[in-house]
Amino acid sequence: MQKNLLSFLLLAAFLSCKPAKETTEASTQTTVVAENKSEVAATTQYGDSLLASIERTACYGTCPIYKFSIYNSGYAVYEGKRFVEKIGKFETHINPPVLDEIRTKAIAVKYFDFRNEYPKTASDFPATKTAVVLDGKRKDVNNGSGAPTALTEFEKFLDSVKDGAEWKELK
Repeated sequence: MQKNLLSFLLLAAFLSCKPAKETTEASTQTTVVAENKSEVAATTQYGDSLLASIERTACYGTCPIYKFSIYNSGYAVYEGKRFVEKIGKFETHINPPVLDEIRTKAIAVKYFDFRNEYPKTASDFPATKTAVVLDGKRKDVNNGSGAPTALTEFEKFLDSVKDGAEWKELK
């Protein structure tokens, strides 16, 4: 009888572990969706996908901190966090010729040939994270420092697209 009871308890403990794992995975997915709310909203609202994005991260000083994402429809989202002119979330529409120019420049600089990461050489340096999606292929690059000039020029180009846009604040 004690053997059966022990077997039953072990079996119950084993079976109860699996749902807990599924719950954890679901919680993680919910967190990711909440963190990327502006990207998720853009995808569902316009039914398209990311074309390119640039994110500048913090340093120990006054480095600009923001993220700018451009979608294939032309919809674009900007979130300024610190040390930037616009703080908060904003949206705009990027014209088709500019979208074509982004695609053309990504191909010209051979974006998909860059390494995934160019590590920081000092902890104080900010990082610039970019992503490009072309023909269903996505490439993310984390530029801490020491990246090729072609990558830094592409980053500057994406910044110029951001700076040339007329933004409307999201409420």
